[in-house]
Amino acid sequence: MEYLILGLLLLAPMTGYELQRFIKQNLTLICSSSAGSVQTALTKLEKEGRIAAAETVEGRRRKKTFSITPAGRQAFEAWVARPMQAGKVKNMELARLFFLGLAQPAQRAAAIRDYIRQMEETQAVLAAIREQFRKAQAGPLPPGQNWDEVFRFQGCTIEYGIAAAEFERQWYSRLLKELEEEE
Repeated sequence: MEYLILGLLLLAPMTGYELQRFIKQNLTLICSSSAGSVQTALTKLEKEGRIAAAETVEGRRRKKTFSITPAGRQAFEAWVARPMQAGKVKNMELARLFFLGLAQPAQRAAAIRDYIRQMEETQAVLAAIREQFRKAQAGPLPPGQNWDEVFRFQGCTIEYGIAAAEFERQWYSRLLKELEEEE
């Protein structure tokens, strides 16, 4: 969560609420969007000197806007430059699939149908995010970033998610068809 927040703050300073809302709207498939997890990460990053907060008052509300510090930028750049590790990607639902033969046939089919439904929902969520993403690309953008490169890799992440969900939906649909033909 900390590196995700650092990356978002590299794009633009944000309040804790804005960070949580952005994560909830765009990144829930990557990480938790709970206020507690965002606040815990912000507190840790601030203690480490990787982010700084500026307080302002709007009406009766106090607003804390976070921005990344040079130490935070350095930590983020070191993290993002590390090679990606395939061994870190885990799908715990594969453990359930591994043991599905121990369930009753009706339970197997029901579990697979529900998973297919979830993959369809995931695809729909990602398609909506893709549309929001395309609108954001066309809007006014703050200076200081190579937005073409930023959007390139953000778009790749969205397309990967859509393709992965489609692969899983198709794969589990074939398995469900096999099970139904065996009945």
